[in-house]
Amino acid sequence: MILGRVVGEVWATRKDDRLERAKLLVVRPHGWYEPRWQTRHVIAVDDVHAGVGDDVVVCLGQPARWSLGAENIPVDAAVMAVVDRIEVDADAATPAHAGPGIARRWDAPASWNGVRAR
Repeated sequence: MILGRVVGEVWATRKDDRLERAKLLVVRPHGWYEPRWQTRHVIAVDDVHAGVGDDVVVCLGQPARWSLGAENIPVDAAVMAVVDRIEVDADAATPAHAGPGIARRWDAPASWNGVRAR
């Protein structure tokens, strides 16, 4: 799963019949995320009515298909939740081997609403 922000929506006049009623969102992952392929965005099927500007949890792979109630649909990412608030323990976000000058793996963007670091 990844945490990200919805930055847009994909409109398609023709798509697979199994996705006829699906809403497709463009999600920009937050923080540390290194997929096997180079990308800055993920296209995810939205079944929870997220919108542009919402922070969301996106599930990838087979669990994404399960969340949509089917295993035989051409989907690799699905929005699982709209995030209301995030709490991050600043000490836990720092790798154990971090020394002076080594940044945390995950820093909350300054633009997040409702983020509270302890």
